[in-house]
Parts: sequence; structure tokens; C-alpha cells
Amino acid sequence: MVDDVTIAIATAVAGKIAESVTRGGIDGVKALRRLLRDRFSDRPKAREALDAARDDDGEDADVVRTLAEHIDAVRAQDPEIERLFETLRPEFTSGRGDVHNTIVGDVSGTAIQARDIEGGLNIGR
Repeated sequence: MVDDVTIAIATAVAGKIAESVTRGGIDGVKALRRLLRDRFSDRPKAREALDAARDDDGEDADVVRTLAEHIDAVRAQDPEIERLFETLRPEFTSGRGDVHNTIVGDVSGTAIQARDIEGGLNIGR
């Protein structure tokens, strides 16, 4: 089972990079994408997962999860990918009380993100 950070990074690799990611993080995601494309050249199912996620811009949660599983598997075998992945981890990990929200898939409606709420909360139209 892949963790939330792997899902977030897979979503970014697919093309949907969060606004909170720094310029260095964006460059790192692009480097990881190129490296994965190279490493997946002899792994047809992994390459198909990468291509499908890119074609869909990271919008399909199932496609992103499949890509994340392939990324997880190759990380265990490839020190260069593992190093780059770990360099990116802080960009996709909540810390210092931050709140991050990754939404993928065909969704509609309102997404609400909050950290500390005191008192009542009324969400209505």
C-alpha cells in the first residue's frame, strides 16, 4: 500500500503540481518524470501507467494510484530514484502546522481546507 506522499508525488509526476510546491520542487518533479520514463522503458506496464497518468493530467485517482505503485516498486530497486524521491518528500509532506490538500479524480462540489477551527462552523448555501 502506497503512502499519501507517494500519491501526491505521483499526482505531480502526472502533471498536476500543487501551487504550494517551490520552483525547486517543480524542477525535481520534472527530473523524476524524465528518470521514470527512462527506467520504465523496459517495464511496459509501468510505462503505460506513466503515460496514462500524464494523458489524464493526474485527474483519475485510480490511474494515479497505479502509477504510485510502480514508483514505489522502482524506488526499492533504484537508488537514484529513491534519492530524488526523498529530496522531493519535504515538498509534499505537511509540516509546521501546514495543511495540504490533494484532490484527484472526477469530483465536483466544494473542497474545504482548514487547520484550526474554534467555535461553530456553518457550511451552507
